[in-house]
Amino acid sequence: MDTVREMATVAAQQGRSAGTDAERRTALLLRDRLREMGREAELQTVPVRPRFGLVHTAHALIAVVGSVVAVERPTLGGALILAAALATFLDVTNIFQLGRRLTSRRLSQNVESIERGDKPGTLVLVAHYDAARTAGAFRLATRVLRDPWRAMLGAMVLLIACCVARALGVEGVVLTAAQFAPTVLLILLLPALADIELSDTSRGTADNAAGVATVLRLADDIGGRLEHFDVWVVFTGAQAPFALGMSGWLRQRRKELDRQRTAVLNVDGVGDGELTFSRREGPVFTLRSHSQLVRLCREIAEDEGEAGAQPRVIHERTDAAAAIARGLPALTVSRDGESIGPNEMESAYAFCRELIERLDAEVGPDLAGITPGAKAAAAQ
Repeated sequence: MDTVREMATVAAQQGRSAGTDAERRTALLLRDRLREMGREAELQTVPVRPRFGLVHTAHALIAVVGSVVAVERPTLGGALILAAALATFLDVTNIFQLGRRLTSRRLSQNVESIERGDKPGTLVLVAHYDAARTAGAFRLATRVLRDPWRAMLGAMVLLIACCVARALGVEGVVLTAAQFAPTVLLILLLPALADIELSDTSRGTADNAAGVATVLRLADDIGGRLEHFDVWVVFTGAQAPFALGMSGWLRQRRKELDRQRTAVLNVDGVGDGELTFSRREGPVFTLRSHSQLVRLCREIAEDEGEAGAQPRVIHERTDAAAAIARGLPALTVSRDGESIGPNEMESAYAFCRELIERLDAEVGPDLAGITPGAKAAAAQ
């Protein structure tokens, strides 16, 4: 399979942000491509509210207003900041999209291709095909703060503490300075958050047309050929607004995905940077990638020496992070960078292929003896 051509075909679908016609056209293209490969493939429609940039700009603005109000009326100011912090936390962790309830709803699509080979395990290969906004200002904030959502929530928590102190009668220069610093941070974050909404949709070549092409090649090469795992393929939409497509897919398939028999491999971004695998993922509070998958990745990296992949912490809600939150063994393979070439794609493919083969050889034989739905973790 020519992965460069597959990547170019997806990247040519410009403007494929969540809930757009371009995203739907890309989903149809990928469904048809999977069928051409001899796999069954269907679309799953997922209702989403993708305007997270607008919502979190409002959250930050409410917290700034609350900080100003708190100087004279600390109780009212603290209530505003607390409301903004709670709404931000619930949205970022995808527990409940409180603020987004006020925004318009769109339809996104997942493309799923399921093998029914009656093997004891299920390997889910995942790559998102939607493209994020260019959001240069927010990307800069991410480089500086590493996790802007944690920084934003941390600033709000500090402001709430200052409001409590003022309500108790504490005054002084130290308290004013303590309140000033997080307020300035939130003010600086405002244009970065607004830029998410105002910027154009990226071409999404490295992130994540290259990841889609890698998964297509993996599915073509190993589909139906693993001894212990059926290979499922899921191309998710609406990943940029906190993995909404993957969350919708997991809700629909939750009864079929046994936590002891399922592994999720997410390929998210294949650029020209260093090849990495996740050891923790998620915004604010990172979740641990599955220990067995991480161990296998480390062993592959050690075998390859200095050229081997490196572990990393991903401060984003990736599709793998959504799976981990559901209790499924999951891990993300990626490489940073905007540009991409055949060598980078080949190395990412080779690493994923080696990981899958070791998973099948080392973990697969133990799956037959696991009772479906068992509580004991087989691979820990």
